[in-house]
Amino acid sequence: MNSIFRKWAVASIAITFCIILILILSITWLVQRDFYKQGLDQLKSHAQSAEQSFEEYEQGNLSLAEFRTGLKRIEKDNDVNISIIGKKVNFLKKELLDIGVRPDVRSWVTSVNEGNSVEKISTFRKQDNEKMLVVGFPLRVGDKVVASGFIYSPVADVKLLSGPIRKKIWLVALACVGPLMLLLWVAARRFVKPIQEMNAAASSVAAGDFSRRVKVKGDDEVAQLGSAFNIMAERMERIEDQRRQLIMEITHELRTPLTTIRATLQAVSDGILTASELNEFITLSLEESKRLGSLIDNLHELSAFEEHQVKFDFNRVDLTELVEQTVVQFQPKAEQLGIYLNMHMDQNRPIYINGDSLRIKQVLINLIGNSLDHNKSGIRVNVSLQSHSYKARIIVQDNGQGIAAEHMAHLFERLYKVESSRSTRGSGLGLTISRHIVNAHGGTIIAKSEVGKGTEFEVELPLVLA
Repeated sequence: MNSIFRKWAVASIAITFCIILILILSITWLVQRDFYKQGLDQLKSHAQSAEQSFEEYEQGNLSLAEFRTGLKRIEKDNDVNISIIGKKVNFLKKELLDIGVRPDVRSWVTSVNEGNSVEKISTFRKQDNEKMLVVGFPLRVGDKVVASGFIYSPVADVKLLSGPIRKKIWLVALACVGPLMLLLWVAARRFVKPIQEMNAAASSVAAGDFSRRVKVKGDDEVAQLGSAFNIMAERMERIEDQRRQLIMEITHELRTPLTTIRATLQAVSDGILTASELNEFITLSLEESKRLGSLIDNLHELSAFEEHQVKFDFNRVDLTELVEQTVVQFQPKAEQLGIYLNMHMDQNRPIYINGDSLRIKQVLINLIGNSLDHNKSGIRVNVSLQSHSYKARIIVQDNGQGIAAEHMAHLFERLYKVESSRSTRGSGLGLTISRHIVNAHGGTIIAKSEVGKGTEFEVELPLVLA
C-alpha cells in the first residue's frame, strides 16, 4: 500500500509541477506579448510623428535639415532608430545601406512602397542577429508613396522591461511549490488511508474475522466503497453465523435418530431384548431412519430452493378443491389426536390461481400438519379459504398454546424449532420450504400468534379471474 501512496503522491506532484510550469510559461509569454504590443504601439505613435514632420516638410513649413533634426529628436527622446528610404529623401543609417540584399526585408520595403503598413518582430540589421521591433510606414505626397519609413527598437529593450515581472512570476511560483507539495502529501495520505484500512479489513475477513469494519466518512466514491465493504462483511458474517448454526442444528437433528438406531443395534447385539421388545425397537428404528431420510430430503430440497434450481409446473389450479382434498386427507390423523379439524369456504364458487398444484399442496400439508403436531387433544384447527382484492387467502388457525413473541421473528428460518415443540417429530424445514414456494408464486406467508390464544398462518396468492 505504501507503493500506492508513493505512486499517487509522485503522480500528483508531477502533474502539479507541470501545471505550474505551463502556467508560468503561459503567463510569461502573455506578459512578453503584451510588452511587444505596447512597444509596437509606441513605435506606431512615433511613426505618426515622423509622418506629420514629413507633411510639414512637403508643405514647405520645414527645411530638409529641420526635418532631419526632427527625426533625430524622435530617435534621441524615445531611444529608437528611424530610416527613410526614397528618391526624394533619404534618412538611412550607415549600417542599413545593404538593406536590399535581404529578401524578407526587401519584401517589407515593397509592401510599404505599395502603401501598406508593416509590423514585425524580426532581425533587421544584417551585421548581427539582434531581433528588433519594426514598424514600416509609407510617406506620401498626395496619394503617391514617395518614400518608405521604418522605425525600430531592439527587442532586448522590451525584454529588459518585462524581465523584472517575469522574475517575480517565477519567484511567486517557486514560493508556492513548497506549500503545494505539503498539501498534496497531506491529500495523498487522506486519500490512501481509507484504502489502507480497507486492505487491512479485507485481510482480516480473508482470515475469517468477519466482524472487522471500516470507518466511512463523506459520500464520495471511496466512502461508497467502504460502505459496500461493510455491507459485504455483514452479509458474510451473517452467512458464516448461519452456516455454523446450520451445522449445529443438523448435528442436533441427526443425533436423536442415530442414537435410537445405535441403541437398538447394541441391544440386539447384546441379546438382552425379548421378542416383543425386539419388534418394538426395530419398529422405532425404522421410524427414526425414515425421519432421518426425510430430513436429508428436506435439506436437499431447501438447498435447491435457495439455489433457484426448483422447477415449477404452473397451471390453472382449483384452489377450493385442493384445500378440500388436503383437509379430508388430514381428518383421520386429527380424529386420532383428538383435534377438531374444520374447513370453511367464504364462497360457493371455485377459486382459481395460476400455480403448481403439488407445491401448493405441500404448503397446505406443512401448515395443517404443524397445527396438528404441535397441539394437544381438544384443540380446534380451522382452515378457511377466502378471496379478496384479487388475492386468494388461505388461513390455518388454531386455539392452542400459541408461540412466544421472541420466536416469531425466527419462525421461517431453517431448522428453527420453538422450545416447546422440540419433542415433536419434524425437521424444522417445513415453514422455510413453504415460504420459498409461496414466494415463487408471487404470494406472501405470515404468522400471527399469542401465547394462550393460538396461532394463525395466512397465505395470500394472486387470483386467476374465471
